[in-house]
Amino acid sequence: ATLLVPSGPLAGEVMIDGKGKIACASASCSGTSGYTAATHIACTNAVISPGFVNAHDHTAYDLDPPVDHGDIRYQHRNEWRTGADGAMALPSQRAVYDTLSMGAVELRFLVSGVTSIVGVGGTPGLARDLADAQSELEGLSGNIVNFDTFPLGDQNGTILTSGCAYPKVDTTASAFMDGWFAPHFGEGINPGAENEIVCADSTALGLVTSKTAIIHAVGTNAKDVAQIAAAGASVVWSPRSNISLYGNTAPVTELKYAGVNIALGTDWLPSGSMNELRELACASEMNAHYFAKTFSDQELVEMATANAAKSVGFGTQIGTIAPGMVADLVVFAATANKDFSAVVQASNEDVALVLRGGTPLYGDTLLMQAAGGTGSKCATLDVCNVQKTACIDIQNVKLSDLQGAIAKSYPLFSCRGQTPPNEPSCTPYRDTYPNGTSATDGDGDGVPDGSDDCRAIFNPPRSMDGDKQSDVDGDGFGDACDAKPLDPGAH
Repeated sequence: ATLLVPSGPLAGEVMIDGKGKIACASASCSGTSGYTAATHIACTNAVISPGFVNAHDHTAYDLDPPVDHGDIRYQHRNEWRTGADGAMALPSQRAVYDTLSMGAVELRFLVSGVTSIVGVGGTPGLARDLADAQSELEGLSGNIVNFDTFPLGDQNGTILTSGCAYPKVDTTASAFMDGWFAPHFGEGINPGAENEIVCADSTALGLVTSKTAIIHAVGTNAKDVAQIAAAGASVVWSPRSNISLYGNTAPVTELKYAGVNIALGTDWLPSGSMNELRELACASEMNAHYFAKTFSDQELVEMATANAAKSVGFGTQIGTIAPGMVADLVVFAATANKDFSAVVQASNEDVALVLRGGTPLYGDTLLMQAAGGTGSKCATLDVCNVQKTACIDIQNVKLSDLQGAIAKSYPLFSCRGQTPPNEPSCTPYRDTYPNGTSATDGDGDGVPDGSDDCRAIFNPPRSMDGDKQSDVDGDGFGDACDAKPLDPGAH
């Protein structure tokens, strides 16, 4: 098929050895030992992508459907969590950690091409969970990621606009106890959100390093981005959830200009995407309408594969199609779209085969049979009028059990042309920019084109910037469209 390798699309072959690793990825693997004896599968209208690595999801909360909060948008996450600053708190979500529920959640991700998740709550047998338990690395070496929802101990709703007098701030010893750290910082658009980044990056704390994957980072300006870049940290972008809750999202164009590694994560079902394909669709929509197509389809796919794996320290094992990498692969049907676009535009019916470590877990029934996905642990299901097979290796759990658990909360998948029930919108909305893009506001940020310092790229005024468009160097070119936002003499 067409291989989506780092250098670009390659018509060729990928060969998997008996240990579940990629032995060859080339125009031809005929010279590789074992080639003749291997099972050969030809997919003439398909692309082979690395398995998706969902870089952030609160998996234990993914059996609660999206929360409808209408036109309410928040300034900081503690407003919707606790009602801080007089805001209306959203209903508390329930967490479930039992094997059946976690298997159901992982199945929903698996059928969209996810082979690894950075989440809280999981079970061995389907997608790996890189942050839950060592046993769930399932063939990968190294330690699990320290996924930290409250690295500042602010469960009580604390919001500070300066200083680091938070209730219980992580030490470097606790943050990096497993090597890699994935904390929530800067989730909001007010000074309190930005202060979290400033505090975490201070010399005294040292929580932003090359082994840090900052989750959300919405409340950042060009100066903050430069410090993140200097530290070599990554940022995990969750556009759908950010837009739903705050009407704004991470300054991804600024992050790109600064060379920051950007990963993609679904956040959770109550305000985010049901699976990685829907999150990619959101990122693609925002890229086209609000970010002046700053990112190519290849860059978007890499956010969900190579970048995501790199962000949490597994980039030398998964996320890329190359010899020596673990064979986490997804075959996507590519009829209407080609190359990386076939992945960005894919729907659930297009996920033709999912391999984790070379083992077939899910896909079109005929492909699963050809790849060895048969036996008592495997069962068929209909996905958008395509017969699929899933192989469930969870003790005392069958596919029908997982389907039943999912059906009580939210659908397992969505089909092409269908919007999942009550899915949060990816169209930015706040009272100051309620109408999206228009003839007089091409980027939908509420600032008329005639006075917009970034006419083509979403750069709305935020309270953290004094209710003005962010232009740190004051050169008249907003940070969002300024390739050198700290240098007033260049842009």
